[in-house]
Amino acid sequence: MRIFYGILLSLIAFTSNAQYVPNSAQAFQFASLYNPSFAGIEHYGDLKFNYRYQWTGYADNAPKYFNLVYNMRLSQPVDLSLNALRSSYGSNMEKLPIPKNKRIIQGLGLNFFNEKAGVIDRLGAGVTYALHYPLSKKVRLSGGVSAMVENMKVDVSKIYLGNDADPDLFYDNLLQGGSNRTELNVRAGALLYAPRFYVGVSYFPVWNTAIKSSDLNFQNTYYKGSMQAGLSFPLPQDVALKPSILALLTANNDLLIDYNVKLYLQQKLWMGLTYRDIRSGVVSAGLTINERFAAGYSYEFPTGPIRKFSGSSHELVLSLRVNNFKHEPQQMW
Repeated sequence: MRIFYGILLSLIAFTSNAQYVPNSAQAFQFASLYNPSFAGIEHYGDLKFNYRYQWTGYADNAPKYFNLVYNMRLSQPVDLSLNALRSSYGSNMEKLPIPKNKRIIQGLGLNFFNEKAGVIDRLGAGVTYALHYPLSKKVRLSGGVSAMVENMKVDVSKIYLGNDADPDLFYDNLLQGGSNRTELNVRAGALLYAPRFYVGVSYFPVWNTAIKSSDLNFQNTYYKGSMQAGLSFPLPQDVALKPSILALLTANNDLLIDYNVKLYLQQKLWMGLTYRDIRSGVVSAGLTINERFAAGYSYEFPTGPIRKFSGSSHELVLSLRVNNFKHEPQQMW
């Protein structure tokens, strides 16, 4: 039992060293959590709720993830067609030059997350700011920064040591709160984008500090950064093909890459396929109900040896678009 106890605590220390990055099969829905430069990229306020039930084969101990994210614009670019005093200008308004400083966008993002995996419970929240600068009429360069507070707790009382286990001072100390740690971390990113493409990078451990320490071996960071890239190819009949990748760089300088392709039909229905370097495949689909509401669902299945006992994963994303006066669909991300 002592050996089991030591192995279990080592496993806890290993699995709890990751700085928060959402484990999502629909990462494009939560782009600002991977790269803060995405905050404010949509024309409207964008509220998303995510629930992920992972590895259903583990039943009650299966990991569960909740994310609530809201992105909005603090400042909108000047639109002469909406701000014209004389309607006689008509379509000529779009031809008038607008100074670049009048086309700058400022974005704000807020997020709340909760992850439960067996004895581990992670809870946190963050705030994000991004500035989008126009390089040309269609191309923008964005830079963003975010700060997150994370609390990770290990419920040691759920660890079964067996009948008549010997007293253990370390275990008793963990029961009194020695397995609870809170951290503040800051990350930053940059993004170059236009209606037909985007490419971005982010760096996670800009600054980390422990607000409350723990007796367990929590480390500051596991992921060092991310890279995102995507293209949009318009096809006939209001169809668009959108391949993309999301890469996460680990502390060991290994790249974990998601390869994605999505097919959009009239900006209302989308279907997607993803292959993840962690040896799993994903089938996804989503529907834009109207200019305010949208939903997406993903089914993920492991392709490696873990598939024998882990089971599949399910993920649901609900979207609410606030102040969508122009009836804009979601961007290509």
